[in-house]
Amino acid sequence: MGAMRRLVGFGDSLTAGVFIQPEESFLYRLGQRFSLETVNAGVPGNTSTQGLKRMKEDVLDRHPDFCTVVFGMNDHYAIGPNQPNVSVEDFRLNLERIIQALRTIKCVPILCTVHSILEGTDTSYYYGRHPRVWYENPVGAQAWIDRYNEMVREVSLKTDTTLADVAERWRNELLSGVKLGDLLRTMENSGSDDGTHPTALGHAVYADCIGESLSAILNELIK
Repeated sequence: MGAMRRLVGFGDSLTAGVFIQPEESFLYRLGQRFSLETVNAGVPGNTSTQGLKRMKEDVLDRHPDFCTVVFGMNDHYAIGPNQPNVSVEDFRLNLERIIQALRTIKCVPILCTVHSILEGTDTSYYYGRHPRVWYENPVGAQAWIDRYNEMVREVSLKTDTTLADVAERWRNELLSGVKLGDLLRTMENSGSDDGTHPTALGHAVYADCIGESLSAILNELIK
């Protein structure tokens, strides 16, 4: 029997799996489903720029066979009026560099979009932490996240990289009747006006969506 294949999760707190049990994270679920060794290289608060700086040690030196790339939630947010933490253009360049580096070591990258948030009011949830008036072009924080997700899709097409469109899957879950408050941490389910980090059910959505992409990759490898 050959060595177990390795999956590295590269990203921020969404990959790290904050506020949930380790076995509830999407990375753990993927490892169990596909019998993969998993390495969690998610660092809470990281942007794609910060991720690039630690990529060699945290990802490349681990010699993964597959790598999920989940950035954007910290790249998009405003640090001043209409001033994103990492510009859309720099975000694009960072993703392309990440993909190139992974392919250099013959690792298969999986680009992932990120889920929608609970914007809330000026005193609670997202806008309780990030001034609403900073998000004017386009209007609203969710529109900014959508713009970064669209860039993930564009990079996926440009570089012929597998895409796990979590944002679209998340939207379909909501259209099917699942409540946003079941997918995100809220006052009702956690006592915290978080509205950004997924619950265990939210991680299950990530795992299902990424799992479809990973399944297709594995099926191609055994043909």
